[in-house]
Amino acid sequence: MGNRINKAYIFAGPDLEDISFLNGIDFSNGYLIAADCGIEILNRLNLSPNLIIGDFDSHKKPEGADCEILTFKIEKDDTDTMLCVKNALEAGYSDITIISGVGGRLDHTIANIQTLSYILNNGAVGRILSDKTEIYLLSGGSYSFDKRAGYSMSLFSYSERVSNLSISGAKYNASSVQIDNTFPLGVSNEIVKDSCSVSFDEGCLLVVFSRL
Repeated sequence: MGNRINKAYIFAGPDLEDISFLNGIDFSNGYLIAADCGIEILNRLNLSPNLIIGDFDSHKKPEGADCEILTFKIEKDDTDTMLCVKNALEAGYSDITIISGVGGRLDHTIANIQTLSYILNNGAVGRILSDKTEIYLLSGGSYSFDKRAGYSMSLFSYSERVSNLSISGAKYNASSVQIDNTFPLGVSNEIVKDSCSVSFDEGCLLVVFSRL
């Protein structure tokens, strides 16, 4: 599939009272997938999806939609969001944003974070974006994050350990430290410079920005 930009946006649920945080995103060239009731967010944004996927247990199957609709049984292994992610990966998209997907049921939140791991393991980059939370899952390397006023930044080891972790530009900086998945050492940091640099050698790092 020829993509002018290689970005897919998956709208995963209606658990958003305020969608103003989406106003700065240019969806015009993105591949837009509605996961079941995620179609409600697209409707509020006056956007048309390229694809609708779901078992439609939480939302009536749309009638007369001007796009393909893939319907699955309720009794299935994959979540609706995972089905959307697999479709985006198969279509060649390597930058995948899951809209909403946190703040509702805890089991769904955990499932969506694990879905980020699936995205990462399949050679793509992913994030979860909601009105109060932004989540990344990263492999070893160097990354930069812009300052987010009114947000904390927390770092967790999603793998057994993250080695040689360095942080600069934050309230609490670090140089070549190790964190593991048995103790929450990196909770509630804050970016104090214009941007923050995060680097590490090995492991999977879960980065969570939370609105204070």
